[in-house]
Amino acid sequence: MKIAESKLSFFFANHKVIQKVAPKILVLIHGNGAVRARQWSRKIILNSSLEKGSQLPFIKMANDQGYGAIVTNGNQELQRMSPEDHASAVWEKLITGSCCDHVIIIAHSYGGQVTMNLARCFPGDFLHRVKAVYLADSVRYGMTGIPLLDQRLCSISLNYVTSDRDCDTPIEFEDGIKSISSGTTSHEWTSWYSLPSIFENIRTLGSSAFRCKKICPGTIL
Repeated sequence: MKIAESKLSFFFANHKVIQKVAPKILVLIHGNGAVRARQWSRKIILNSSLEKGSQLPFIKMANDQGYGAIVTNGNQELQRMSPEDHASAVWEKLITGSCCDHVIIIAHSYGGQVTMNLARCFPGDFLHRVKAVYLADSVRYGMTGIPLLDQRLCSISLNYVTSDRDCDTPIEFEDGIKSISSGTTSHEWTSWYSLPSIFENIRTLGSSAFRCKKICPGTIL
């Protein structure tokens, strides 16, 4: 798939996702800046551990629960393709036209804004195929502006925000999306601290349909 005049834009996905036969898909969207595919925080990876700062435990837990995984890489070619355009191109390539009717999104920081843009670009998918959106201290510039779509997003989304309260404690929110404590006051750590709660919520959405084993690189042509 050629997007404007961009170079190849890189992503990762399971074989069944690439073949468009995965019935359930988890989409991972990192924030803006220096992070790349499979990373939530380079600072945590360097100063603490790969497990805590990367998306690898999320991928493993998703596969264990029967989800194929898509790992975006929106910061790779910022001079040629925005994170929003990258995610939209990946969605068009892997989800549009697939047999999947059960999509979950986990997005950290600016990934929340990327998710809102995806909803604007693919409203039908978000109304019918996207079952939940889990945000980790999301950065967003409002909702989509489409009333029915915004109502749907508010009903299926949860934002794990920085707080000194225990994880899952409700936090006052203003933009319509329910906010709860991630269990940490550090923005970079919100993905790691919210992981157990996110996957407990995912587990309750349905039983596993299949198990994916291998994450493979892909490109948007």
